Amino acid sequence: MVLEISAASVGAVFIAVLLLWVLSCISDQNHKHVQGDHKAKKTAVQSGPLHYLYQFLPCSSSPSLPGPPGLFLIGNMMELMHDHLPIHLTSLAQRYGNIYKLKCGNTTMVVLNSTDFIREALVKKWSDFAGRPLSYTGDIVSRGGLSISLGDYTEEWKAHRRLVHGALKRCCQKSLHDVIERQALHLRKVLMGYKGSAVDLSEDFTVAASNVITTLAFGKEYDKCSPELQQLHSCLNEIVALWGSSWISALDSFPLLRNLPNPVFSRLLKEVARRDKIITQHLNKYQSQDRENEDTITGSLLQGLGKLHSTEHEVLLTDTHVHMATVDLLIGGSETTAAWLSWTVAFLLHRPEVQTRVYEELCTVLEGRYPKYSDKHRLPVLCSLINEVLRLRPVAPLAVPHRAIRDSSIAGYFIPKNTVVIPNLFGAHHDPEVWTDPYSFKPERFLEGGGGSTRALVPFGGGARLCLGESIAKMEVFLFTAYLLRDFQFLPPERDAPLPDLRGVASIVLKVKSYTVRARPRPVTHP
Repeated sequence: MVLEISAASVGAVFIAVLLLWVLSCISDQNHKHVQGDHKAKKTAVQSGPLHYLYQFLPCSSSPSLPGPPGLFLIGNMMELMHDHLPIHLTSLAQRYGNIYKLKCGNTTMVVLNSTDFIREALVKKWSDFAGRPLSYTGDIVSRGGLSISLGDYTEEWKAHRRLVHGALKRCCQKSLHDVIERQALHLRKVLMGYKGSAVDLSEDFTVAASNVITTLAFGKEYDKCSPELQQLHSCLNEIVALWGSSWISALDSFPLLRNLPNPVFSRLLKEVARRDKIITQHLNKYQSQDRENEDTITGSLLQGLGKLHSTEHEVLLTDTHVHMATVDLLIGGSETTAAWLSWTVAFLLHRPEVQTRVYEELCTVLEGRYPKYSDKHRLPVLCSLINEVLRLRPVAPLAVPHRAIRDSSIAGYFIPKNTVVIPNLFGAHHDPEVWTDPYSFKPERFLEGGGGSTRALVPFGGGARLCLGESIAKMEVFLFTAYLLRDFQFLPPERDAPLPDLRGVASIVLKVKSYTVRARPRPVTHP
């Protein structure tokens, strides 16, 4: 579910805020008139509602930076209300260039729409842009900024990330390939059970991807019908959907709105409380079984608690850090991979000859056996498919916003401290100056002589904020895709049935609209 908000609704909210401000001003003026102190009046204006209102004037500390004109009080808020924000921000780049600014309340944002500008900010000048926006709602969702994804760039965050990265590395080196293979074979069994009938595979993809993470994290996997798994995914899906709502983002840019009724925010608070209860139950159950020394991510994380982590300032990590690391892993490791697999099948239905080429390559190169990740360099057609879907539909199309932690520059423009930087991965992957026919599904562009370069892809961000699960995600998409296309031919539900809508539903994660497909078994010998 993705929440939409109409311009009329937003207008009503801001009219209410404006009325509150007017009333506040009237009250303030009456008070000062009675007091009769001119100096006090001046101080009140500087520190009262009028001073607060000045923040919302459509101006920028970087006047030479292009961008759409803003409205009084709300700035460019309406630019962020579009139902498919990545597409809209990309369209603005056609008018204002691959770097432009937006003003939203008291927040200045800079949108980057090219790979070069994104790499300049996130990789070349990573230390300038490693921060996260100061966020009222983000602090609530991340328990005060104690998650890897939303936490600000501090000594505590660096120690936390090192602990999680080390746990991931140790666990993945020992068992990642085997875990993914096991889930891919189980997914094959599930699809075989459908016997070629038309079904929506999105839930099966989610279960497969989730079981990779829960096995690595807890040493446990779940059946599709497991109430525990369904409850967890229902909660996480709701949080992801609500987090993408303009009702939520407005609370960061317009603090006055926090005093008004907000049913969407109330639902978010409820789901966050439910999430924390579920995760706490998982961790308590794990610890009660005395499994802290097992080769799981959770075991490694728990072993790191209570120890001083050596940085410039010694940091002591707590149970809350483990809790939020688990949340990051579950959301980042299940929703994104499952969404990518659904996108892949949807695109293949539009160009069935591509899956035929991949199948023929798998049969010829591997001579009937299942692939290993080490076969990657021998399977260029499969890799071209993976790269093209990553290009067209980066599952986190706007990444997570960054914040300038000091004055810096991008593309020659001055970027002041605390500016929010939005890497529009979707826009960079559809840049007509880099990609020929950028909106068309053409995996062949990544084959020799096709003109496409993986250097221009940034699906996982970069720099200090590079996605922690990048290595897991790359192996997952390769092995799951290879196993699926080796064993099945994906067909529309009926001969004349409409093909999947490729526009997608945009929130934090870019998902394809629900569709059904037939998975017809290939005539191969199965081990």
